[in-house]
Amino acid sequence: MSTRVYLDHNASSPARPEVIDAMVQALNTPGNASAPHGAGRAAHKLVADGREAVALAMGVCAQDLIFTASGTESVNTAIKSAVEGGAKRILVSGMDHPASILAAEASGARVDIIPTLETGLVDMEWLGACLKDWDVKDGPPCITISAANSETGVLQDIETVTELVHEAGGHVLVDAVQALGKTPMIYNVDYLAVSAHKIGGPQGVGALYCAPDAPYTNLLIGGGQEKRRRAGTINVAGIAGFGTAAKLAENLDHTRALRDAIETGLESMEPDLVIFGRNTERLPNTCLFAVPCASSSTLMMGLDLEGISVSTGIACSSGKVGASRAITAMGLADKAPQGAIRISLGYTSGPNDVDRFLSAWAKIRKLSLQGAA
Repeated sequence: MSTRVYLDHNASSPARPEVIDAMVQALNTPGNASAPHGAGRAAHKLVADGREAVALAMGVCAQDLIFTASGTESVNTAIKSAVEGGAKRILVSGMDHPASILAAEASGARVDIIPTLETGLVDMEWLGACLKDWDVKDGPPCITISAANSETGVLQDIETVTELVHEAGGHVLVDAVQALGKTPMIYNVDYLAVSAHKIGGPQGVGALYCAPDAPYTNLLIGGGQEKRRRAGTINVAGIAGFGTAAKLAENLDHTRALRDAIETGLESMEPDLVIFGRNTERLPNTCLFAVPCASSSTLMMGLDLEGISVSTGIACSSGKVGASRAITAMGLADKAPQGAIRISLGYTSGPNDVDRFLSAWAKIRKLSLQGAA
């Protein structure tokens, strides 16, 4: 079989060759970044350079950036900080990642889900009314929202959300894990979480921006690393790789034409095709679709056997298959009774990937229809 076609960049984008080189170089730098000797200073410089590069990509000040082990840790830290800072009620978008929803539920604060429209956008009217009637006994409002949904790619109106929340004296946490390197990021928020492995960086490295006037509480307690904001030996090689990936990150505009070609090709073969969030601004690299009459798990396995890597829009919990979180939040679960498939392109994607995917899809669907006859 020829080289595998990788169409699952929203799960994890393959490490860029330049990133691997940077990490190898960093691994050959023996010092601990907290040590005062020459080797330690060399390691510290790699971290400082990585911090500057990641902060620039995020559009934030480097001195307010904290390196973590993942986007999940970043989100958890921000929610803990907001609650420790007085928030007793958290509003969470239904399109958020489980890291935000579950961390909010575990925080001890009251949690309310912001309704989602069929477009995949949060209900701004509901949010505005909720903030207008906010009970001061609930402390300052705390809102968590994903800049871009990992399944549909739908982009939220972060600017409007931020204006509403700040007018109410609250704090905004934006999960920008999927947005970094795929769409311009200019957010005036209190907390901003990102991760390296979505942009061709290493797995196991994340970052959290915390505005200078936002509450902050350490999630990890120990040494004085990261200006005493995040204990633990600093991951020099991972941060060096993250910084390199951030420098190379692009808005992935070239993937829009590829994504659109896939959607057009699918429509020509599938009269009942449903593309979620299609009429809303989306990430240029993402498509979540369903063929109501076909099992997404079966289709994904068939594609895998053809050398095509995609993901399904279903989740498995305790052995039970459930509907996609995003599709359910949009109120469209009936449009995907047997699950959905997500295609997410990246820096490695090209026209040949489109041709191979559509060819494999046609083959699989022909076989499945013959089997059903």
